[in-house]
Amino acid sequence: MLKLPKNLKFISVTAWILFSRSYDAYCTHTLTPDLSKEANPLVTIGGVSSWSVLIVILSILTAYALFAFYVRTYRPSNLLPEEPGFSFSHFVGYLLLGKKEPWTSTLYKLPPDLERLNNYMGVILTRCLVFAGIVSTAMWILIHNSEYYRSVHTAPLVYTVLIAGCLGIIYQWNKAEYAYYSCSN
Repeated sequence: MLKLPKNLKFISVTAWILFSRSYDAYCTHTLTPDLSKEANPLVTIGGVSSWSVLIVILSILTAYALFAFYVRTYRPSNLLPEEPGFSFSHFVGYLLLGKKEPWTSTLYKLPPDLERLNNYMGVILTRCLVFAGIVSTAMWILIHNSEYYRSVHTAPLVYTVLIAGCLGIIYQWNKAEYAYYSCSN
């Protein structure tokens, strides 16, 4: 895997996230200025009906993800357990929660401190936003240029790709961290 200098990596990833999120918002606004065709769960489930409110919420979420990425890049803390012998399930729980917990605990528990949360999310949110940017940018390019894609494009298809991709990213990162942990103990 190519290892970029820290500053170049931070600037490149941040630029991609900001570009791809902005491009997605621009294209979405062009398609649905009244949000009637928007598939974002904040709109469809959360009831957000104003572009201003939607942009503010998405901007806050993106700003947090970039802040967490900054923390992870420039002030990383070790998320790995010091004691050997964790199962993969308990290791995954430990990465987020800082104590021996099964991975299912990560679905409903929060870490004990903001430093751990920021370091964890600095990896997970960043990678998922990079992936979401690739998916949404490809989606909009195909919508604008492919009659076939327009005929098969659906929100469930896009969200299935996004969710499956993010779950895969999270799993792969956990596996890589577990392999490193297992080798060093």
